[in-house]
Order: sequence, then structure tokens, then C-alpha cells
Amino acid sequence: MTRAARLEWLHLECRVEGVLESIERISQFTRYTTFANLTIPAGTDVTKARDLLERAEHSCLIANSLRGSRALEAQVVVARQ
Repeated sequence: MTRAARLEWLHLECRVEGVLESIERISQFTRYTTFANLTIPAGTDVTKARDLLERAEHSCLIANSLRGSRALEAQVVVARQ
């Protein structure tokens, strides 16, 4: 996605936290949150970077395969020059 959008980035760190609950005596993940921390070079469009993170999460094959509600906590950091 970043290549097609011509967005330069320096570092991406992601993790996911899920909530496991017993539904009718079966353990299931019911909610999960993706935490993404993207570092971009100075002068890069922060709004575009955040939009691309949201689009990537929305089109993620793994995220779309899971049941339960999901959320994205995205942080875009501009690197110092």
C-alpha cells in the first residue's frame, strides 16, 4: 500500500491485544486491538500516513478472518532530522 501511495516510512511496529471470553462454554476471542506505531521522515504527510494505516488494517486478511470487534490504535511519529 505504501509503495502504491508513494509514502516513505522508516519504521513500523505492530502488536495485537485480544480479549478471550467463554461463550457458551467455548473460549473465543471477542475483541482485539491492533496497536501500530509508524515512524515517517520529516516532511511526510502525517494525515496520509494515518489514513494508510487505517486502510491497511481494514483490508488485512487476518483481521478480516477473525470474529469479534476490532479497533486500531495508530500513532504516527515524525522522525527528527
